[in-house]
Amino acid sequence: MNIMRCLACAIGITAAACGENVATPTSATTIEPVTILFSGTLQPRSSRFYSYSLTTAGTVSAMLASLERNGVPVTNALEVGLGIPAGTGCAVSAAASTTTALVPQLRQEASVGTYCVRIADLDGLPAAMNFTIRVIHP
Repeated sequence: MNIMRCLACAIGITAAACGENVATPTSATTIEPVTILFSGTLQPRSSRFYSYSLTTAGTVSAMLASLERNGVPVTNALEVGLGIPAGTGCAVSAAASTTTALVPQLRQEASVGTYCVRIADLDGLPAAMNFTIRVIHP
């Protein structure tokens, strides 16, 4: 009978070892960037801002994608800024004076929350201009 118990224990130990849970490797989650376009008309010596929300922390980039008057591109420099909405404005924490380009002109690390992008004419446009700002975030 002792031999039977030993044999039963040996079979039990072998079966338990074969039934181990092996962790299955998982792949890394890729977060696709979100692109937002904000368009409007900017009057001389004025500013406009737009709010957006981040649900994932990461790098936010902004660019002045287009600036035109009556359908004709112009090369005037404007200030593009990133910040946090404050009352009826945008409290800018990073800014760049720039002309149009389709590459990031401004980058800032941000955590989950509500943010804003501001466009401002500091030098005095000759007339109202139509613009598009592109914001890319995680």
